[in-house]
Amino acid sequence: MEVHPKRMSWIIKRLSLIVGAVAILLLVIAAVQYRKKSVIGEKDLTIKIIKNDAGNKFVRERDVKEVLFREFRHAIVGQPLELIDINQVEEVLESDIFIKDADVYIDALNKVHITIEQRIPIARIMDEADPSYYLDEDGERVRTSPKFTARVMVVTGKIGRFNDNYLNIPHHRLNRVFELIKFIDANDFWKAQFEQIHIDHSGDATLIPKLGDHEIKFGLPNEDIEDKFERLEAFYQDGLPVEGWNKYKSINLAFKGQVVAKKR
Repeated sequence: MEVHPKRMSWIIKRLSLIVGAVAILLLVIAAVQYRKKSVIGEKDLTIKIIKNDAGNKFVRERDVKEVLFREFRHAIVGQPLELIDINQVEEVLESDIFIKDADVYIDALNKVHITIEQRIPIARIMDEADPSYYLDEDGERVRTSPKFTARVMVVTGKIGRFNDNYLNIPHHRLNRVFELIKFIDANDFWKAQFEQIHIDHSGDATLIPKLGDHEIKFGLPNEDIEDKFERLEAFYQDGLPVEGWNKYKSINLAFKGQVVAKKR
């Protein structure tokens, strides 16, 4: 049976398209397999750690590798790409107490990128009956590190043992003082002015300034915070320029609507 030339041309074109598609598919499969078998080298792993504004750095590149090695018995380098589960890597890194968030991805050149957002400590808690630790901006407990000491507010005295659920316990002293810590940390002037909060046995707070040889009797740390600081600011602006920073022994803000200053 003779095939019409036009019909033959159509068949050839169709076959060519099929063969071409199969060839492309095979190339793609081969490329994928090659990509999976690619081994991650030292230059193929990039670890970026985002610094916070205060410059506190609890996490270093080698710390990230140590976390990975502890979990996987390797730190990605030297492993085939097909064995790298980026979701699992993120989960493992985020389980570390110093790491707030981890973003892991593999680019088109088979390079692995890890970006780490570390926790930001805003206060160091030194309770009379509990080992020292830090609180981050979310109120999470962060253990102290032998590698680094953060320059943050120090809270001393009778604070109470840490409770994972303390933010939901209104009467917990750490809950109360955390409100005060956050307020001070959010204000550049007050953050620069105060270096310590002391909680006495009745639960009242005393603020110790960096400038001046006096102390601030604050009362309960979570009551009328904004009003108390407004009164203190007014006193600083009107009273201290006349008398001087070292004229007063204490400034009491615990009485509603008042500033009671005691001279030396």
